[in-house]
Amino acid sequence: MNTNEISGKRQMEFLAEFDYIREAGTVGEEKAATIIQETLNSFGVENHLEEFCFETFQVKKAKLTITEPYAKEYIVTGYGRCANTDENGRNASFLYVENADEISLANARGKIVMVNDPVRKELYQKLANSGVAGFISIAGSPLDEGVDLTPRAYSLPKNLPGEEKKAAGKEAANYDNRIPGVSIHYKDAVELVTRGAAKACLSVEQETVTRTSRNVVARIKGTDKAEEILTLTAHYDSVPEGPGAYDNMSGAAIIMELCRYFKEHRPRRTMEFVWFGAEEKGLLGSQNYIKEHESELQAHRFNMNVDLAGQLVGGTVVGVTGDASICNMITYMAHETGIGMSTKNQIWGSDSNTFAWKGIPAMTLNRDGFGMHTRHDTIALLSDWSLERSAILLGYIADRLGNIEIFPFERKCRKSLSDSWMNILANVIPAVCIILAESIPHLTNERQIDTLSQERFLCYRRKTMWMQGSITRICILKSNKRR
Repeated sequence: MNTNEISGKRQMEFLAEFDYIREAGTVGEEKAATIIQETLNSFGVENHLEEFCFETFQVKKAKLTITEPYAKEYIVTGYGRCANTDENGRNASFLYVENADEISLANARGKIVMVNDPVRKELYQKLANSGVAGFISIAGSPLDEGVDLTPRAYSLPKNLPGEEKKAAGKEAANYDNRIPGVSIHYKDAVELVTRGAAKACLSVEQETVTRTSRNVVARIKGTDKAEEILTLTAHYDSVPEGPGAYDNMSGAAIIMELCRYFKEHRPRRTMEFVWFGAEEKGLLGSQNYIKEHESELQAHRFNMNVDLAGQLVGGTVVGVTGDASICNMITYMAHETGIGMSTKNQIWGSDSNTFAWKGIPAMTLNRDGFGMHTRHDTIALLSDWSLERSAILLGYIADRLGNIEIFPFERKCRKSLSDSWMNILANVIPAVCIILAESIPHLTNERQIDTLSQERFLCYRRKTMWMQGSITRICILKSNKRR
């Protein structure tokens, strides 16, 4: 790969066009998809949109009023997927239950309770089992001022134990069997406790709406192994709280830069570049892509996803969902670039999961950073130096995998991400040998070196000839020039 053709400055210029909120299904997201298409058109890459509809919730009203021993209405944000109250709200005694420990919840039945943490599945179940009438969670810090005093929006899980499971992109018509809830700012929470709030009225109103999102898809057909597909992916939508430069227009910029590069340096394997919509709504864009491309999934070899990148100070991590040997191969490639990174073999909370669920090995490139899911997630926190390094690292991996003669790992995901030394020996050693062979220029059929053969490599991959015979002095066939 010619790394001199990768530009962090160009990525920053691209990012500058997206300094606005791009919540899925909104005008902002649609505008972003148009800009992505226009950019692809500018350097001659064919592309198209794949639209899909999804259901989401829309909070119309959220209100909290303390009625005793004083009267005051507080600014709150309603929980998504919680119960609606009637037009008069829900009146009950108020109780601060701190971390929702067993002792604090002992007298919580029928009361509107306030808890320290956002209400997730486990905490919700504790509140439900305690029979509370409503809940308030605390957001923000005592240092906040101005617009930061508006409490952050949260939502309950779409699926809770005991409920009928809802499909991706689908919501219940209502969640009236649940508990109503809101979030309140830290400073207001302090006032509730210090002023001895005793009774409260909680009102929440929301509805389910249908919205349209879209994936932007561009394909660069391979030269002689076009039947094998590699995907480079990133989502471009944001949360409602901020413009999402770090999460995740940075990833969108990185794969755009690589799409530009591979347009001029076509790989042997086909590369598909996908900008996913509605990732923040539950990986909906990638799930729709898998659905639309179901017939060709057997051709997919590897997914390379980017989610959270571009900040200068931080560490780069590649999370691999697949065989543990892939981590070793990627680490080896990273050493060749001289760009620092680490690997983790685990399930990653991004669009790479969608591919892994279908048995396609996948990875997500991620860099430590600040401001995710807040209004602070702006381009001002990003660095062209960091973007360029991440693009080079991912591009190098993509280039090697796109051009290597024999793809170096199996198309599968292990049910367990733990691996044995047997598996490492059976997969890593031969794979690295093939990578080394691909790195040695000008080898011919007549030249012999001490290593593993491609034939032996295939035997190891199939795991049918492990422990057979001794490793002999053999010839490696060099069929393509190092790129």
